[in-house]
Amino acid sequence: MSARADALLLLGVALGENDEAMPELRARVMTAAALYHGAGPVRIVACGGRTGMHRAAEADVMAALLAQAGVPERDILREDGSRTTMENFMNAAALLGGAKGKRVLVVTGDYHMRRALMTARRVGFRAKGYPAALMHDGAWKRLRAKELGYTADLLLGWQDAGRSRPEWAVRLFDAVFGGH
Repeated sequence: MSARADALLLLGVALGENDEAMPELRARVMTAAALYHGAGPVRIVACGGRTGMHRAAEADVMAALLAQAGVPERDILREDGSRTTMENFMNAAALLGGAKGKRVLVVTGDYHMRRALMTARRVGFRAKGYPAALMHDGAWKRLRAKELGYTADLLLGWQDAGRSRPEWAVRLFDAVFGGH
């Protein structure tokens, strides 16, 4: 990790049934903690709000795991209001006093990295990715395929503020991927 980074942005992923960290979230957190310990102090922005019926925000669960991994609380910022990748970066930018020109290291799942970096750069960050290694099983292959739909959304501007996927595209996405 470069000492010139302004922050490390740790992106969340859905929690388990009882608000517990699932294996992918743990892999992301451990990757971020290893980067932190390898490069010295840098702020980590744990990005992820409360989704579905969960009581906890992804950011809170990640912050607790980072603390258990030896990252001091003073170096952990919680971005707990986002529900999408675009919101992750927009809200993180607000916490960091803007995105323009800021160098960030992005930690997310390997299948999600390409779109995450595209989104970070669209918001204004100078971003470099550090993917968490995941098991490449059938679920991983489905997630990777689903990323194509989300990447199309990004490229078509449907993730920009005030925009969303048109109804015909929602129906197509749901038919192909079984919902979003």
